[in-house]
Amino acid sequence: MTDIFFTQADWQLFLNINTLPQQAGVAKYLLTKLLAKELTDNALDASPDVTIEQEIDDHYNTTLRFINKNKTFQGDDDTIAHLFSVKRPLTSSKRLRLPKRGALGNGLRVVVAIVYCLKGNLKISTSGRTLQLIPQDDGTTTAIPIAPYEGTDTIIEVIIPENIFGTTSLDWAEKALKINQGTLYEGKTNAYWYDSDSFFSLCQTSPSYLTLLSFILLFEGINTNKAKQISQLFSSNTITNTLNRQQAEQLLTQLRENSQPLPPKKMGAVGTIPNFDAYYLQQASYELPTTQGNHNAQIPCIIEFFAQTSPDIAQIQFFVNRTPIIGEVGISYLEKNISIFGCGLHLFTPCATLLKPPIVWVNVLTPYMPIVSNGKEPDLSVLNHFISEGITKISNQLRKKQLQANTNNFSISQEKIPSQKQIVIEYLTQAINKASGEGQYRYSLRQLYYALRPIVITHTQKELKYAHFTQLITEYEYETGKDLQGIYRDERGTLLHPHTHQEIRLGTKNIEKYQRPVYNFNKILYSEKEGFFEILKDTGFLERYDCALLTSKGFASRAARDVIDLLANTEEALTFFCIHDADLSGTLIYQALQGATKARPERKVNIINLGLEPWEGLKMGLEVEKLEKKSNKKAADYIQKQPTEILPQDFINPQYTQPNWEEWLQHYRIELNAMDTPTFLNWLEQKIQPYHTQKVIPDTQYLQTIATQTAENTLKNQIRTMILQKLNIENQIEQELHQHLPELIAKIQQQNLQDAIAQALSENPTHNWLHSLQEILEKISQNKA
Repeated sequence: MTDIFFTQADWQLFLNINTLPQQAGVAKYLLTKLLAKELTDNALDASPDVTIEQEIDDHYNTTLRFINKNKTFQGDDDTIAHLFSVKRPLTSSKRLRLPKRGALGNGLRVVVAIVYCLKGNLKISTSGRTLQLIPQDDGTTTAIPIAPYEGTDTIIEVIIPENIFGTTSLDWAEKALKINQGTLYEGKTNAYWYDSDSFFSLCQTSPSYLTLLSFILLFEGINTNKAKQISQLFSSNTITNTLNRQQAEQLLTQLRENSQPLPPKKMGAVGTIPNFDAYYLQQASYELPTTQGNHNAQIPCIIEFFAQTSPDIAQIQFFVNRTPIIGEVGISYLEKNISIFGCGLHLFTPCATLLKPPIVWVNVLTPYMPIVSNGKEPDLSVLNHFISEGITKISNQLRKKQLQANTNNFSISQEKIPSQKQIVIEYLTQAINKASGEGQYRYSLRQLYYALRPIVITHTQKELKYAHFTQLITEYEYETGKDLQGIYRDERGTLLHPHTHQEIRLGTKNIEKYQRPVYNFNKILYSEKEGFFEILKDTGFLERYDCALLTSKGFASRAARDVIDLLANTEEALTFFCIHDADLSGTLIYQALQGATKARPERKVNIINLGLEPWEGLKMGLEVEKLEKKSNKKAADYIQKQPTEILPQDFINPQYTQPNWEEWLQHYRIELNAMDTPTFLNWLEQKIQPYHTQKVIPDTQYLQTIATQTAENTLKNQIRTMILQKLNIENQIEQELHQHLPELIAKIQQQNLQDAIAQALSENPTHNWLHSLQEILEKISQNKA
């Protein structure tokens, strides 16, 4: 009999429950666990503010939700359907080697396949609607809008029926969230991270629109001039994926000669994790040989080891670039040795004698990790020596912590009455849970105070004063480097953008979701007086100088300082200016913005103080106000350094033993408002002119991108208009409308709309009557009423 050769597309293997595990890289019982990890990784790639939820009913139906806070997906329905499609080509931005999550671009294909094979349900809520995503037998996915969505988050919800393994579904996902911290690599990919083979493959798989010049600029250490020089060695307008192997080798050689290898420390670090007693960081690097060509890959790594005491048996979890691996790695602790095996590791490593077995996490930060399956199981054998050495180091640290813990526990037991600070910190999480309804709601600092107050009194027999409590929380936030989770602070001012005149109220919730508009301003002026906003808006000051305005109603609030930090962390250049009254409080406003505070570390930018200063106001002849009584405030440090020769003569007399500007400010003040509008505008223009070097102009690459997009949209609209005119669409719509509208109106008139709306509102009490009416009319129009 003649052999018959059957051909099967690889995507078909995803749609069979018996072949899906070989594509996913895990056994069937781990599929839901893998789904949760992949969706969590994707969410964290989009933004760091991610929460996950799980519900399991009595029939083991598992509902999983993955929420990107204040992050929307901008694609249309077809784009989302294609993205969540098994049949789509293997597509990934991760072909560029970087120390980031992911490797194959296979994650969403696996997610959709799991939903299909386990007969689950998949929905995504984003950008105004909720879509039902239905995987089809042909490997495509259908997206059906099922409801409007008014939130600002993106929510992916998956329901897996009869999932008896549901209690462990979030294990990998929760670990990915817990390790999502620390410093990240912010640079580009590096030519030394590729061998000749992988670089040729990268060139071949690059998109057809990517020119050689644009491709070269993707690499670290290559500026525009270098890129042009290198690209000139090849034909003009060369498309990267047309390079042959010899040309790719030549290009890689040029990229390496014009750049430097990066040391491992540049890869970033997670840093210490709460509840882990020991932490050790090791720098490493290894070489991967090429099959063809002259260049081997030089791969830098940061390997982090975390350890804590296990209540029962030794456990280990490996991570690559902050996401848990799905390959199995085992650990065994035997008195003075630790054995680790799996994913290419076969270690029998000496370690300290521990009082109890360890729980060990190992995180590898690297631009490239060899993998041995579509499930991204890593080949850790390239790091054998480094992991062995790190396990020994971390076990020694853990033993010291275990011994120290025994000593500390004995010391604590001898204490009679703890301090208020100890009780506040010990019961802080419990109080936050109470004040926030177990994390369901925001809470204020005063609500947290009343949750902690009776606890502190019970344990210390002392009244907890609110002022002392706020001081303790400020110190705690400073020590931990972040605000209490879920807390909100009242709005205390405004940020005003030029050109758009968009105003952002400065409150905790608004600051958390604030994003600086791209290429909108390169200066920001802080004023303690919001009244100047309208003056500067009307005169076009904001637009002339590309300057945003910031105020926080007097003394610089936490929210104002948060905005400054956010803006200072963006890549675009930015200069900060401060104006204030010539009084003691005004000088302190500038000092608080520029200097360190307990709640925030020192500003990451220089803030230029424009005044108004008292000697300046006197020279301008502005009205001086005498304070009703002497102020006991201390002026900012810079005031004390001003020369006293320019003090008013009537101030230098025997009643003042040490005449200086700080002494003058304790008796007098000059307000910014003492200037009339023309004087104020002229004063401010003269102050800011020396710093106004140029208007905001985007870089060439951004301008080209915007110009291309704008041209494409303009042309698309022109073509759409031309086609609609040819098809006479409006006339066809009117004809259909006249044909069907009378029947629809008749159906509406048959309805008791008040009763129907009342019923809809009882089912969805967060809606309003208009929303409910729209849903009712939609059902009527679809013959569902």
